[in-house]
Amino acid sequence: DFPLAPSSRITWMSSSTSSPSSSSQLFSLVDYYNDETNFNNQEDEDESTARSQFGTKSYWNEMYQGMGDFSPEEYSWYYGWEGIAPHVTGYLEDYLLPSSADDIGNDGEKNNEKKMMGKEDISILIPGCGNDPLLLDLYNSGYRHLTAFDYSPGAIDRQRDLMEYLPKNTSGSQDSIRLSVLDARNLPSEWTGEFDVVIEKGALDAIYLSGDGNFEKAVLELTRVVKRGGICVSVSGVVEAELRKEVFGSGEAWNCLRDGGNDLKAGCFIWRRR
Repeated sequence: DFPLAPSSRITWMSSSTSSPSSSSQLFSLVDYYNDETNFNNQEDEDESTARSQFGTKSYWNEMYQGMGDFSPEEYSWYYGWEGIAPHVTGYLEDYLLPSSADDIGNDGEKNNEKKMMGKEDISILIPGCGNDPLLLDLYNSGYRHLTAFDYSPGAIDRQRDLMEYLPKNTSGSQDSIRLSVLDARNLPSEWTGEFDVVIEKGALDAIYLSGDGNFEKAVLELTRVVKRGGICVSVSGVVEAELRKEVFGSGEAWNCLRDGGNDLKAGCFIWRRR
């Protein structure tokens, strides 16, 4: 089974929260599309090969329709932002801030001299976003270029609802928030080398549970879309340790910065793209 652990509900979802603001005030772009060709007709195959119900699309579709085991409105998988923020911000400050691949050594390590960029310049991808409020937490922490996707349309509907609670943008900055219905095993070709950071919480676990070979396919796609020198934060409690090391280490594409094998609940693993 998929060992899920909820974190505390965040304050803006409490009963005393004021009415959400209009989505037209929140950001300059929402890219919401449903390209069924990305799923490669694999849904039926996943249903028959999955190791667990948590590896089937039907389970997640039903959950976001209110027929599952957890709240369809908002649920923080494993840890909330407060649990992973120290790791994320710490490694981003230490490693991510070179402005281009030219600032990264051939071994994927940081150079002593680097051109810095701010949080608002960092592009972040959230695979398998579900109904987790991570997208809002990142925005409220100062990150402005955010892309989230899930293969369940219901998850994207929940994210659109959650984004209504974002504060009105009064800074004049060109924020970019994109929501898409996509399969992690087949991401858009135009995303190659687009993202500085990937943050996933349990998405790779669910993909692993969907059947043999799917975890490997998803990691290959994430490797393709992350910039050289970029960071992958993976919160996982299901994927076998040896498989994780084998797949992330294959072809020497990633350098392990943090091994979360001894963490409680689930491990927070951090990798750097070579």
